[in-house]
Amino acid sequence: MISVIMGVYNGADTLAEAIESLRRQTYTDWELIVCDDCSTDQTLNVLEEYKNKDSRIRIIKNDKNSGLAASLNHCIQYVEGEFIARMDCDDISDPVRFEKQVAYMTEHTECQLVGTYMREFDGNKYGRIVAAKLNPTKYDLPKGAPFAHATVLIRTEAMKVLNGYYISKHTVRTEDVDLWYRFFAQGFIGANIPEPLYYVRMDEAAYRRRKFKYMLHAAYIIWYGCDLIKLPKYYKIYCVKPILSWLFPRNLKVYLRKFLIR
Repeated sequence: MISVIMGVYNGADTLAEAIESLRRQTYTDWELIVCDDCSTDQTLNVLEEYKNKDSRIRIIKNDKNSGLAASLNHCIQYVEGEFIARMDCDDISDPVRFEKQVAYMTEHTECQLVGTYMREFDGNKYGRIVAAKLNPTKYDLPKGAPFAHATVLIRTEAMKVLNGYYISKHTVRTEDVDLWYRFFAQGFIGANIPEPLYYVRMDEAAYRRRKFKYMLHAAYIIWYGCDLIKLPKYYKIYCVKPILSWLFPRNLKVYLRKFLIR
């Protein structure tokens, strides 16, 4: 029923914890398709160990280091499930995540996608809950991500209509921002379950990955995305938000996010 797609590059230190969280799911009808993006650590050894333990796990490899979007597109080529779920190699899924997401999509046939709230953790302790609007529309999109990318469950047929992830210099680490604009341009409907069913690792390494150039990529996508989904021109002012977010102290960013999702 569910094909979980995961791109991994040098994730040996956290990969086992992520996979174990999938194996603890109360909903058991899933497969995990992992694409190794030419890792140089023990990632492949960890994957092979779990493949031998669990027949639901499939390993594929890129010929060269290609980034997350290309790795996820590679995974999509092997998908067999009715739904595609995302999962990152350094995060944890709550045991009832898939059960609740499948139940929601079964009941809400008008939806093509459902995400969830997240809770931050640093490997030792849990932090704040990252919320989102329950029923975001295209008018919310320039203000911030309508869905937390790694939490989503999307109908496979919808992902195929979207042709997966777009690969360009402007979607490096912002492939999800581009995906949401194309999602709403298709007239698709998505929702969020108001429970933290996904635990996102926010340690020092995560903050170091948030580089200024990626915020510029997001600004570019917002600027042109507003035209794609036919928003009034004044919505383009939100293209400065990723840049300001990178410049602002973290506590201020938390406040702004709460303000925008009211």
